[in-house]
Amino acid sequence: MSPTHNSYSEVLSELECWGSYETSAQPRDISKLLGIQHLLEDLNHPEKHYKIIHIAGTNGKGLTATMISSLLRLQGYNSGCYTSPHLTDIRERITLNGQWVSQNAFAQSAAHVLSIARSYQGKPYLSYFDLLTAIAFQVFRQEEMEWVVLETGLGGRADSTNVTEKELCILTRIGLDHQQVLGNKLIDVAAEKTGITRTDVPVIIAPQLAELKLWLQNKFSRENIPAYFVEDYFDTQFFNIDVTKESFSLPWWSCFQTSLSAMQILFSVDNNQKIRWSEAAQKVKLAGRLDLRHNVGWSKHALHFKTMLFDGGHNSEALSALVEFIANNKLEACTLILGMASDKLNDDLKAPLIELCNLAKRLILTPTNSARSATPDSLRNFIWESEGLGQTFDFLIVASAEEALEKSLVFSDTAVVVAGSFYLVGEVLQILENQHSS
Repeated sequence: MSPTHNSYSEVLSELECWGSYETSAQPRDISKLLGIQHLLEDLNHPEKHYKIIHIAGTNGKGLTATMISSLLRLQGYNSGCYTSPHLTDIRERITLNGQWVSQNAFAQSAAHVLSIARSYQGKPYLSYFDLLTAIAFQVFRQEEMEWVVLETGLGGRADSTNVTEKELCILTRIGLDHQQVLGNKLIDVAAEKTGITRTDVPVIIAPQLAELKLWLQNKFSRENIPAYFVEDYFDTQFFNIDVTKESFSLPWWSCFQTSLSAMQILFSVDNNQKIRWSEAAQKVKLAGRLDLRHNVGWSKHALHFKTMLFDGGHNSEALSALVEFIANNKLEACTLILGMASDKLNDDLKAPLIELCNLAKRLILTPTNSARSATPDSLRNFIWESEGLGQTFDFLIVASAEEALEKSLVFSDTAVVVAGSFYLVGEVLQILENQHSS
């Protein structure tokens, strides 16, 4: 019998009881993979039924994963993709040939995984992300995927996804993020993220800081890992591709180059197919990542916002990319709705955050629907105490994302930028679409 909608709701409720990092603000233990390894063994190793591409990095993982998954479909394969976080529906994280997993398929796999997990009675330890990863692996087997693209959740070496054999590893741009877990030095973060690599398994590396590139070159050479650096590889393989680089943001361009390079390493196709890949990749967009929309309706008020930009980027490089995107698209003097996690308010964030605020005509600070949320007061103090705030603008503190939208309605002809947290972006999208969180 197919699961009912109620059973889908039930497995979601049970999953939440395991306490996700997003909702509990408690970092999961990334020191061990014993729990998920044991769980996958009891599931008869669903992760061994398809070929895997594994992606780690700080910025660009989700878009790179989505691009590659779409290109695998273009190659004629059934392609699954596992990403995080989600904005409005947990099923965004598990896609099958570009479509969210159905409620029935999710509920079937989740019920099976949870029944085994319950039997452990806490030993070995399983995190929320362990369970969700196992559910994804089970879904991909049940739905007969041939290739699966996995995005790490946090780090790499001890991430729940790092329990599989793989055909290719990918490192997107590495920067400082989750320092409380991964370390305060760039090399420390890189050491965790490169933990997904394997001897003799090729790795493709997106453009990195010069100091990090040299470190990566030496590391992969010592460990006999075939390494392809995108800035060296892409132009030799895709010199006939006609793409106007200036039409896209720098982060998008990096994901585009990395995705096509990864595909060429795997399939080594002719120029005609490279052109088809390029055309297909240019159509790939990802909600909540430099996501520019026009005439966005809010049915509750039967009104439209003329222009809205949604971006959940929450680290220094992501905010810098957002600043560049706003300037390139002439969205200055915008209304900025800003909410952030308290653990993101580090010194390295100050400069790009001030640059972002200086592009706004009015700034609305709101909490996010998360235990990790910074209070609007603490976020205001963080901004005021940072150097470089160069203009006077309207400064509003509100109690919720919905109230922030209400205040923005007065200036609906001005571009509204929602930024600082994927959870804030997801919450705002739910409000605009009159949806409830799944």
